[in-house]
Amino acid sequence: MEQTPKANRIHIGFFGRCNAGKSTLINMLTDQPVSLVSDVAGTTTDPVSKAMEILPLGPVVITDTAGIDDTTELGALRMEKTEEVVKKINLAVYVLRTDEEPTSDDMHWLGLLKQNNVPVALFINEINAVPNNLTESKASIGRDILGERYIADYMGLSDLVTVIGSADFTSDAKRLELLDLLGGLTPLDVEGEQTLLQGLVGEGDTIILVCPIDSAAPKGRLILPQVQTIREILDHKGLALVCQTEELPVMIHSLKNPPKMVICDSQAFDRVDELTPDSIPLTSFSILMARFKGKLQDLVAGVKAIKNLKAGSKVLISEGCTHRRQCDDIGTVKIPNLLKKQGYTDLQLEFTSGGAFPKDVSQYDLIIHCGACMLTRREVLRRIECAVVQSTPIVNYGVLIAALHGILERAISPFVDELEG
Repeated sequence: MEQTPKANRIHIGFFGRCNAGKSTLINMLTDQPVSLVSDVAGTTTDPVSKAMEILPLGPVVITDTAGIDDTTELGALRMEKTEEVVKKINLAVYVLRTDEEPTSDDMHWLGLLKQNNVPVALFINEINAVPNNLTESKASIGRDILGERYIADYMGLSDLVTVIGSADFTSDAKRLELLDLLGGLTPLDVEGEQTLLQGLVGEGDTIILVCPIDSAAPKGRLILPQVQTIREILDHKGLALVCQTEELPVMIHSLKNPPKMVICDSQAFDRVDELTPDSIPLTSFSILMARFKGKLQDLVAGVKAIKNLKAGSKVLISEGCTHRRQCDDIGTVKIPNLLKKQGYTDLQLEFTSGGAFPKDVSQYDLIIHCGACMLTRREVLRRIECAVVQSTPIVNYGVLIAALHGILERAISPFVDELEG
């Protein structure tokens, strides 16, 4: 569980006003000083994340966010960061205090979570001491306002919100109770039973993985999609055979029976296609990721826009991770060169990486996205939806490369029933 990639974890965001108790709550849940705690409003600036395990949810990432009523000079920028968190998480915990009535800020952010269909656990932070400006009677009213009746009446949130009550931050029993309550929630947009090789591999099946080792390959290890694919083959009690491109024919001929499938790095698609008999199904790690993380149908549909590219067309090339660029980096070097080789010259190329992805993509004639192994399924779906809603074609690396080499039909043939369904 501790080694589960961040992108494969359930992401839980913690929201609320300054000094609502978000950071203290996270420190209690993780049993570690993850977030800085202070009476000074605005202590939490940028989102802070911590990986842990919450059963039965499994591996999760907990993210602390800035107070939603941050009025400091950088408050607006911090709210943009918080809004990005809303679009990536699978669950939300919203923290309110019993000595303060809900404000328009609370309503706005609860509404934003509802708009994004994020299940919300409402945590009521019971403040034992009654402030001088709040009578005991008003404090009791505050507890009622913050109860289930208030949430049920507000914007129809009762279908999403689970009220998990007040807590003593120093109580181990309350910590375990809260973990149990969080573990019982149903997260949004997680893979669930869907797996990378869903329906493609069974016990005893032989799968050949073609993993080129070039200057862009990480020294001493394989990239994440390759590792995940090997692990899943082993989980299904299949046989995973790994080789580089030019060793593929020898490996195929050494087998008594043909392999169930060949999976390759998209950058080697054309050569692997030449070396793999037509009778053996072929696809790439990137296309498997497109199927696993997002909507392969939309990414395949975006291929039609490639032939419409001309001089001056604007193309966004977006990667979900940040890494040191190599001289033959796929996103900034290899794909632009491949487009030029295919006759698509003088394009206006723009690049984004990591969490950066523009809200307005209508200006682009095409979006080319990476395999997204470092992004959550929710974030990938959001980016695809953003493109589709704005009528901007989107493809991913594997789909684009296969199309440019004229082998897309072969590369997606293992999923033809799903694409037609």
